[in-house]
Amino acid sequence: MNLKALIVDDEAKSRTLLKRLCEEYCEGLMIIDAAASVKEAIDKIETGQPELIFLDIQMPLQSGFDLLEHYGENIPFEIIFTTAYDQYAIKAFHYAAADYLLKPINVDELTEAVDRVKARIAKTTGNQHLVELKRQLGKKEFNKIALTTTEGFTFVELSEIIRCEAEGNYTSIHLKDGQTHLITKTLKHYEEILSDRNFFRIHKSHLINLDNVRRFVKGRQGQVEMVDGKKVEVSTRKKESLLLRLDGYNR
Repeated sequence: MNLKALIVDDEAKSRTLLKRLCEEYCEGLMIIDAAASVKEAIDKIETGQPELIFLDIQMPLQSGFDLLEHYGENIPFEIIFTTAYDQYAIKAFHYAAADYLLKPINVDELTEAVDRVKARIAKTTGNQHLVELKRQLGKKEFNKIALTTTEGFTFVELSEIIRCEAEGNYTSIHLKDGQTHLITKTLKHYEEILSDRNFFRIHKSHLINLDNVRRFVKGRQGQVEMVDGKKVEVSTRKKESLLLRLDGYNR
């Protein structure tokens, strides 16, 4: 699959390096142009009609996110964000299932991100995740998460997630409405991005939403009963920490 791409970065060295990496390692990807600002990028998008933008976040005058604002909810291209470490932005990317590359750019991560973009375009799943990212960035807290499925993206409220269960390198997300989504992410991935949103890993195979615990069932190890009636075993080493969390939450 051939793909036209535009690089948007205020640093000339970064533009040159990324162009070289793309040409050397990303088969079927054609860098049609580069821009040093959002204003310049908008002009080149109109003339070149790229299908993919490599978008630097931290630029003077206007950030990469201003380009999202310009297009509103009608974003006519895919985006791979490029950035130095920005904790808030990276968390937003995870919640919205948006692709990003940390500088200095790793070749394997670059090719994997490009392959994911190609797959989305081939399936015509649309840019709903970028629209959701724009919404998330305007909030102080992320209340919705994008789940990447074989069909595309499913967006769910965090409050609707009862628990996440490890399935090898995949994760089953169990929702209040009875639906279960099998996601191509590890349980560790969800533990990292949800632990500060009242999710707690009670077992090597289970991450639960403490808001959706019905009761704790005593026993040698103990179990938690979730709002859907499912009882989940608590590992011995997690039991004390869980009880402290539940006690503090219920006070």
